[in-house]
Amino acid sequence: MIDWAEKYRPQTLADIAGNSQAINQMKRWAESWDHKVPAKKGLLLAGGPGIGKTSAALALANDFGWTVVEMNASDKRNAKAVRDIALRGAVAETFADDGRYISIRDGGRKLVVLDEADNLFGKEDMGGVGAISEVLRNTKQPIILIANDLYGLTRRSSTIKKECTIIRFRRPNTSSVVRVLRDIARNEGVKVAEEALHHVAERNQGDVRSAINDLQSLVEGREEVRIDDVTALGYRDRNKDIYQTLSSIFRSTTCKKSRESVFQLDEPPDYVLLWIDHNLPYDYRDPEDLERAYDALSRADVYLGRVNRLKYYGLWSYATDMMSCGVSMARKGRYTGGRYNFPTWLAKMSRSRSIRNTINSINTKIAKHCHTSPNIASRDIFDMFRFLFKSDLDFRIRITEKLDFSEREAAFLLEEKDDSSVVRHLMDAISKMKSHEKDEKEIFADYEKKDKAHRHRKVQKSLGEY
Repeated sequence: MIDWAEKYRPQTLADIAGNSQAINQMKRWAESWDHKVPAKKGLLLAGGPGIGKTSAALALANDFGWTVVEMNASDKRNAKAVRDIALRGAVAETFADDGRYISIRDGGRKLVVLDEADNLFGKEDMGGVGAISEVLRNTKQPIILIANDLYGLTRRSSTIKKECTIIRFRRPNTSSVVRVLRDIARNEGVKVAEEALHHVAERNQGDVRSAINDLQSLVEGREEVRIDDVTALGYRDRNKDIYQTLSSIFRSTTCKKSRESVFQLDEPPDYVLLWIDHNLPYDYRDPEDLERAYDALSRADVYLGRVNRLKYYGLWSYATDMMSCGVSMARKGRYTGGRYNFPTWLAKMSRSRSIRNTINSINTKIAKHCHTSPNIASRDIFDMFRFLFKSDLDFRIRITEKLDFSEREAAFLLEEKDDSSVVRHLMDAISKMKSHEKDEKEIFADYEKKDKAHRHRKVQKSLGEY
């Protein structure tokens, strides 16, 4: 059976559902490649899944007659793979599908598309962020990065933010999705009631790909679909937004509605408890209401503590009742408005997770090299090791090669970003040493010169800011 989502993938930007502002920005960026390489050589499309980011990138290439070099999540995307595929495509001339050479002067361009770029975090993708930064710096061809998590990608690299125009995609509204579904039904020769189309669009909340999949399953084996037939789809358990859940808990007047809002959220109770705990004092203004709410929340925390100790997950339901019904019913006054914030503790832990993993990896390598345990390496060796790494260039190069430090590990020891020039020059020096491209003394002298230039630029920048 042919997948309709793929069969009806938009071929031109005019066919993309919604996001007209984003589409116009993409067109302007593509037009800027007509005469020369623009200042912003990359485009970063950010937004939730299923809303047309990848389709828009491919449609753009089709509209402008560009060939496509694509890497997606199924590809191995470590530094070598990115350089072999994306970098080669980004700096080389263009060949048509039939093998004909097309020069850039004649309008021949390739669009390098890296889908799910924010997933470059695993071991398989080691060094991928630095390689993408290299591609963006050296490209002679347009590049589009696609990401669901904009912050997760840009916090790793200053080059990506500097070299890319960031365009945010929003979920298209119901009417835009209905138009897409109506056209597909017409092309397939199936009569679908307008109410049924609206029901499918609404239940998928702007996820076009998911809506098309639902339509396909709905019309399979039918020539006509009425609103009564939509019940065959059943209920799609779409995750409720944490902000909607908080609003339901803090505003609900019934225990049932408050409790259901938590169950519709695909998050564990201890995570929800942190959100409620952080936002409760900003919303409940009466001290007595706040006291009763925190009393209920503390009881929920007791149940969760027993779950952790006893591994008896039946207590989760009691914790859920206390953090939802208990908090809702604690409120006697009526409040309006309220803006909810991400819990500070969660934000700190999220930002530090990558750092903790990097520190553990470095200490494991140091421990193996020094024939000791990672705990001893962390406690007794790490601080002095880092001081030497930052201050002694000879030690930095040799130990990076010997312990096989990644770009991320070297950047952490130097307190630099993954794709900074000092890290890039260090990795280049290691590569030259391994390939015996130059004499060792020449490599060290060249790196020392670049390191001095980098430190000079940092001093000048700090003086300018001062």
